[in-house]
This record gives sequence, C-alpha cells and structure tokens, in this order.
Amino acid sequence: MNTRAYMIIIQGEIKTSEIISCVYNRDIRKWEVEFNNGTVSSYAYSEVEKLTEPDVLNPQMYCISRNGRKFFNIREIYAFRSTRESYWHICFGNGSERDYRHSELQIIESSLTKSQSANVFEYIKQIAGLSDIKIEQTGESILSKSFDNIPFVGNDVVLAKYLNPSLMHVEESDCKYVPIFPFGCNNSQYKAVKRAMENQISVIQGPPGTGKTQTILNIIANILMQGKTVQIVSNNNTAIENVYEKLSLPKYNLGFVVAELGKSENKKKFIENQDAAYPDFFSWKMEENSNELWQEIEEKSIELKTIFDKQEKLANLRQELSQLITEQEYFNQYVEESDVDTDKIKFRKKLCSKQWMELWQECQLISEKKRKIGFWFKIKVLFQYGATNWKFYKQDISKIITTFQAMYYHAKKNELSEEITDMEKYLHSVNKDILEDLCKQSMVILKDKLARKYEGKSSRTIFSVC
Repeated sequence: MNTRAYMIIIQGEIKTSEIISCVYNRDIRKWEVEFNNGTVSSYAYSEVEKLTEPDVLNPQMYCISRNGRKFFNIREIYAFRSTRESYWHICFGNGSERDYRHSELQIIESSLTKSQSANVFEYIKQIAGLSDIKIEQTGESILSKSFDNIPFVGNDVVLAKYLNPSLMHVEESDCKYVPIFPFGCNNSQYKAVKRAMENQISVIQGPPGTGKTQTILNIIANILMQGKTVQIVSNNNTAIENVYEKLSLPKYNLGFVVAELGKSENKKKFIENQDAAYPDFFSWKMEENSNELWQEIEEKSIELKTIFDKQEKLANLRQELSQLITEQEYFNQYVEESDVDTDKIKFRKKLCSKQWMELWQECQLISEKKRKIGFWFKIKVLFQYGATNWKFYKQDISKIITTFQAMYYHAKKNELSEEITDMEKYLHSVNKDILEDLCKQSMVILKDKLARKYEGKSSRTIFSVC
C-alpha cells in the first residue's frame, strides 16, 4: 500500500502500513482488506475509512512534537483529512515513516506560511542586508546572516505578531489587569507597566533618565507574581547590570532571583560567585490574610491611576486655558476695532461653549453662501437657545458672527476655570501618601510570594558549566 497516497483507518485504528490492498466490494457491500501477513478480512462499510489525496506540507513550516518530544529530520508530511479527524503521515530522513492522528501531535505552524508574514519577513531581511555591521573575516552582513538562519517563525512567538498583526490576541474580557508597583511609578510608568501586562507586545520608548529601568523592575515584579520567569536582553551589558544592581540593593535584597548570563565572562562570573544561601524568608512571609492586602493594593492601584489621570487632565486644562486667554486677548482687540456691541444679544437660556460654537458655525456657513439670516433660523434659535431679541439679526452678519465668537470665548473660559477648580479640589483632598503606601504593600506581597515559593528549599541550586 502506497502510504503517501492512502491512509486506511479500520475500526478507528490506523492500519495503512499493515495492508497490501483495500477494495470495496459492491456485490457484498463490504471492504475486502488484504494484510501483509497474507490474511484477507471483510469489514462493514462503516468500519473502514480509505483516505486519499493528501495535502503535501512543507516540513520546514511546522514544528511537531508528541508527548513533549520534538520530531527532528522530517523530510515529508502528508496530511489526510476525513469528516471526523485528520491524520498525518510523516517521513523522516533516516528512511522511517510513521502515521499519527492530528490530535495526538503538538503542532506549531510557521507564520511564514502566510503570504503577508513571508513578504514582511523578506523585506526585513533585505533591510538587514543594508547594515554596515560586517563579519571581519568574511565581510558578510551580521544581521543578514542572522536572518538567513531563521527558516521557521512559529505562530506562538513575538516575531510572528510583528510580521502579521492580525495574529495579535485581543483581550475581550472587561476584567483588566491591576498591576503592583513595588519600585514606585509615575503616570507614564503606570501606563507602560499596565499595557505591558495586558498585551502580547508592548514597546516602551524614552530618552535616558525617564525611568525605563524602574518600569522594567515593576514589569519583572508583576511577572514574578504570576509565577513565571522572565528573560531580559540588551545590546549592552550596562543596561542588564543596572537592573541587577537595583534588585540587589539592601532595601530590596532580590538579587538572588537573577542569573546574570550572556557572554562567557558573565556566565563564568555567575558560576564562580553563586551563593548557596537564600535570604531570611521568615521575615518576608505575611501573617495577615494576603487576600485582604491584595484587595487594598488593587483599590490603591486603581485610585492612583485615577489621580494620575486627573493630574494629567489638570495640566492639559491649564495649558488649554492659557492658550484660550491669549486668543481671547487678541480677539478682544479685534472686537474693539470692529465696533461690535456684544451686549446686544439676549438669551433666556445659559448656553455652553459648544452651543455658541454651533451658532457661530451656522452663521459662518450662511455668510459664505452669501445669504441672509432667514425666518426659520431665527425660530430654531428661539426654541433651542432662547434668543428673544430679534433686532439683533438686523445688523450685519459679520457682527453677529463676531458676537457669537465673543460669547464662545467667555463661556469656554468659565467652563475651563470651573473644571480646573473642581480638579484641584479633588487632588487636594486625596491621600498624599497613596503612592508610598502602594509601593510598600506591593513589595510586601511580592516578597511573600517569593518566600512561599522558595521556603521549602534549604539551599539554592548550584549550577555548573556543562
């Protein structure tokens, strides 16, 4: 039986390699199967599946494993599909062949099977080839050579998301992540940590001195709280050392969670300077209920975010008011020069700046069309805005527009001033120590997490060079 062309399933079991022929006899309405050992058996129609026309897959585009063991040296893959399940016939480089149910294999498909991902990857490779960084001995581009050594980009790795953003997983849940901040934060750092923990890819950019290291430390803390490990890489050792030094400070004493590796010199240093002793975890463990502390941290974290948002909003409002006042000063000079009496207009209702802007824009449109203010416009303004002085419309439309502009500036200035006052009152009333309290509580719960993870071990694992 040609195992590349047929897949025979008998009573739910793959039997292809054991069969010489499998033919359906229409006279007796049964499958007649001849096995390699010479026996011939008959099976009911429903007991046999004879699959044909498999999809021939590129083995370089798949990473396959079974029960945790990865397959290597795959030469050919034939995928057979039935109405109920799929089956893969895999040919290896040593000449052996195996049949598997698709469901028993762990398969990661390369993102490069998609044309968009493949095209973007090829573009990146071409750009890398333009780099001036060369291998001294051969003159080859280091970046280009590195990309040439990447034949497979699994859909489960970050690079795949860069190549094809449609693979990005978007969290649909309304339950957003509430981060901890044992190393302190400001508004931008809060946003950076929260976005990093809520998204598969997060890019944090900033010049020196903007707190990127502090942000990295907080991200590490949040990852450790999830029971995960984290790898930190950099194009220079200084950035990595900076993170390690901060964690190792006496006030934190968290250097034991770090293995500073990378170049051979760093590995050697790590191996030679390993400390077999853990910190004193007894003082790290909390006596009170950790759930209550978690609840406090979540509440403080959410409240701190609100404070940060209002501080940012207040700064924006003050800037907007300053710009408006400057505009209004120049506008008032224009009003005086134009001989416009802005007191002529009378409204029963107090209009907001948005409504004045709408009136201003409507009249501007009428003026541009070189029309006069009509009866229906006056009726609409009467009922919607409460305008009672119809003599106001007898003046030139340019003066009407100027009046509406003046009223807009006046209303907008009052609105901004009131909003600033309310924001200042709120910020004045909040707990000034909330950030400090959040940092302390975050560090307590982080150390408690680490203590409970490592407390059962009398000494640290000592690593050696393989």
